[in-house]
Amino acid sequence: MAAVEQALADLNRINSVAGLLEFSRDHSVRLGVVRQSYHFTPMFHQPTSARTIVQAEGFSQEWLALYAAQDFRACDPIPARTLRHGARLSWQDAMTLGENSSDNQRFFAAMADHGLVHGFGLPLFGPRGRDAYASFDFGRPLADVDAEIIESICGVAQAGHVRVCNLIEQGRDVPVLSTREREVMKWIARGKSNTDIGTILDISPETVRTYVQRIYQKLGTHDRIAAAIRALKLGLIEL
Repeated sequence: MAAVEQALADLNRINSVAGLLEFSRDHSVRLGVVRQSYHFTPMFHQPTSARTIVQAEGFSQEWLALYAAQDFRACDPIPARTLRHGARLSWQDAMTLGENSSDNQRFFAAMADHGLVHGFGLPLFGPRGRDAYASFDFGRPLADVDAEIIESICGVAQAGHVRVCNLIEQGRDVPVLSTREREVMKWIARGKSNTDIGTILDISPETVRTYVQRIYQKLGTHDRIAAAIRALKLGLIEL
């Protein structure tokens, strides 16, 4: 219990979204998690919508490429079912919690093919209805994992999400982005690097870097993830 309290105290001293996500990730990895994800969904959207920002660690590149495709991601009922359930739910239990379409069944078969069997989903509740979804997988049955370890991971994930929401909420005035800044911001939210964005927009990476810094200043953020979340929340971009 003392270790959990220390982890929460350390987390509350972090003042960047990227830092919070990194801390939560490292905490879970130290406790045996082999793959995890965090799905931040704009209000009034489904957790598998195209506007949901997914931060994933430990999954194969093949699976990440599959999940990035909207027509595949939309077949995943587990996040929505977990949020409706309102508490931690194993992937296997989530699969049986509702009537499954043929698309759902194909999604579950793809999960099994990629070794995604033993994980669980966690609903994360934030201020002003800004809820999110997280998933964790130890690569072995949950029954073999100490309950205190699971509770520690869930506690840090929930506290981290609240901190993310609070940081994003700071400075609620809607900034004005130029047309080019919106273009750059859109590609940032899609996970593109400065070099990639430069190629897409036919400008140099150095110019992209200048736009990125201007965007950070206008949005009051210090990293790409926070900027993407805030831009989507304010309706400055659409994916």
